[in-house]
Amino acid sequence: MENQDELTILTPEGHEKLLREIEHLKRDHRAEIRERMANIQKRGEVTEDPEYEEIKKDQAMLESRIAAFESIIQKCRVLSPSEISTDRVGIGSKVRVRNLKAKTEEEYTILSTMESDPASNKISDVSPVGRALMRLKKGDYVDVVTPAGKAKYLILSIKKG
Repeated sequence: MENQDELTILTPEGHEKLLREIEHLKRDHRAEIRERMANIQKRGEVTEDPEYEEIKKDQAMLESRIAAFESIIQKCRVLSPSEISTDRVGIGSKVRVRNLKAKTEEEYTILSTMESDPASNKISDVSPVGRALMRLKKGDYVDVVTPAGKAKYLILSIKKG
């Protein structure tokens, strides 16, 4: 997760998803912990119960996660669709590139780390490829050092993600 003091830029979809996640954690996970706690308390003495201690740890982690997400929501900036450029790569851009070394075409959506999902080609603006593509335009070439090795990309198109 990003440094909590930094401004997180979210797409409208990412903002909505984060709001839904907070609601889910508050509603469903808090209820689950309350139920587990009630079941332990029905059994009697809880002060020495290792399961009780485990529930307290789970509760603390849940509340910490909720607080972190709420902090991001309070400090985030939601991009409007008009702010997503098709001239230069930025957060919210869907970029089609040709990998000149592998002779393949790839498409990436550039997002903040909060929204990234590399398995779905939704990459962070601070990842090696995302950082290299930022602010470039159609027709530009860029060399990228990735965990898989060096690559050279040609930007074929930029669309709104």
